[in-house]
Amino acid sequence: MATVDLDRIADIVRDVAATEIMPRWRNLGRDDVQRKSPAGDLVTIADHAAEVALTRRLADALPGSIVVGEEAVAADEGVLARFSESGPVWVIDPIDGTRKFAEGTPTFDVMVALVIGGRPIAGWIHAPAEDVLYMGADGDGAVREAAGIRQPITPQRGLALSDLEGILGTGAFTTRGRRDPTVQRHRFRGYVKPTCAGHNYGRILSGESHFLVNFSTFPWDHLPGHAIALAAGFHAARHDGAPFDPLDKVGGVLVAPDRDLWSEIHTLLLT
Repeated sequence: MATVDLDRIADIVRDVAATEIMPRWRNLGRDDVQRKSPAGDLVTIADHAAEVALTRRLADALPGSIVVGEEAVAADEGVLARFSESGPVWVIDPIDGTRKFAEGTPTFDVMVALVIGGRPIAGWIHAPAEDVLYMGADGDGAVREAAGIRQPITPQRGLALSDLEGILGTGAFTTRGRRDPTVQRHRFRGYVKPTCAGHNYGRILSGESHFLVNFSTFPWDHLPGHAIALAAGFHAARHDGAPFDPLDKVGGVLVAPDRDLWSEIHTLLLT
């Protein structure tokens, strides 16, 4: 059972996007974008402002909750220890797809998850430039809302492997000593390259694509999407079959329409 009102949190996410993010989209100054890692990851003034606003408003919405935000962890990795707490933890990715946001393209998202005991129980993914919102909670199902029209999210049933389009980066397999997945491509309808995490999960939840294989384990990238997918009835787990662990740095993720297809995909691509 959800411990929060899905629509109330959705309103908070939308409002923060409207006040802190969208006025800065395509309006960033030279000093408003910075590199935050040797790998070239970017952070903007909008990331910081949105995370501060979401942190305050989400904590107020659920008394006794604590927050793990992507930018807070970038400043102090010790923040991750909050996942060890037994109480409710909000997980925030203030702008997923910061590079796209900084480039002025619309494929970025605001993502929030509610986690209790390390388990994602509710999630929200909002693409403010495209006016699309996905949300769901354990026991309450999941919905997609676009241009004011709300539709329930349910996995497609009765699919064969040959019906499936997968989201995966082939290079990620070979650099980790895995088999080249292009060898098995003929078994599926095809592959598409991953983009930002929020849009990857959006493709799965909307039925545009059918499964996702990812090797990253950043909790803010996966907990919101996992929460919504699980609420909708998808099967989502680490590569070893265990539930996603926000403190695990190597487990990877696999999301599929059901457990049987998950196992077939796993056998072909990850065994």
